[in-house]
Amino acid sequence: MSNHIRFATRGPNGEFLPPFPIDPIELTQKTRELVCKTVDGIPLRKYTSFYGVGVYGGIATAYSVGCNIRCIFCWVDWSRDWPERYGEFYTPQQVYSKLRNIMKERGFKRARISGAEPTLCSDHLCEVLEQVHRDRHEFDLFVIETNGFVLSQEPELAERLSKYASRDDDTVGHVRISIRGGLPEEFTAKTGCASEFMDLPFEAVESLWNAGVSFHVAVVIDPRFTPEVEKNAIYQRLSDIHPSIKENVEEEYLDPYPHALVRLRAIGRIDVVGSSISEKERIAASRMPSD
Repeated sequence: MSNHIRFATRGPNGEFLPPFPIDPIELTQKTRELVCKTVDGIPLRKYTSFYGVGVYGGIATAYSVGCNIRCIFCWVDWSRDWPERYGEFYTPQQVYSKLRNIMKERGFKRARISGAEPTLCSDHLCEVLEQVHRDRHEFDLFVIETNGFVLSQEPELAERLSKYASRDDDTVGHVRISIRGGLPEEFTAKTGCASEFMDLPFEAVESLWNAGVSFHVAVVIDPRFTPEVEKNAIYQRLSDIHPSIKENVEEEYLDPYPHALVRLRAIGRIDVVGSSISEKERIAASRMPSD
């Protein structure tokens, strides 16, 4: 039996099966051991691919490996759950060069690090951002997508990010931080994390605000996952930090991708996935690694 944390499952009575609910801080450390390393003083990180997509008006994307939470509706492929089996290590210079090549080929002015949790390897991230900042006239935007758990534990990272993603200075960086829950039970149900960690993403938002970082918050308001009372609780907490944060929320409705369908079925969300298995879900399940 593997001691790695894969994705959440529930028993016949609806209870989470071990090791869930999880500690995201502990998972941060375990995942870092698999996806971050330093060689000859250079911080490396694991990625699976580099490509261009149409979101954000056209953006070059570095698809990173490894996350520290286990959202039930996560669209990321099996590299999230089996980070030891996927991806290759790249230097910051290699990542930057691949993104710039895609931008030139596709005529893009935007790039991002996505796929998993970019802040897990913070030194690597900041070195990529340093190169972006150096050539910022080539960019309209560089997006860092995060769930905020690392930022909540390392508030100094917000200060580091402010150099590259400032609300006031000549920078092109921007942070998109996802808030997954505003009430304890719902937070656990969606993220697989123990309820006592629910406040951490809000602490990360406050750190970003206080550091002057350019950012916005994304909130899943899809009623299949977020009841109105929870949505209101999230918005109230954001308003308490600063009213403008709530006013600029990106509201998300979810279109379950193949890997999300498998994860949702594992916790019994038949209301979302349906009673019959679709072809795309079957293919995703067939490609799932075994321990």
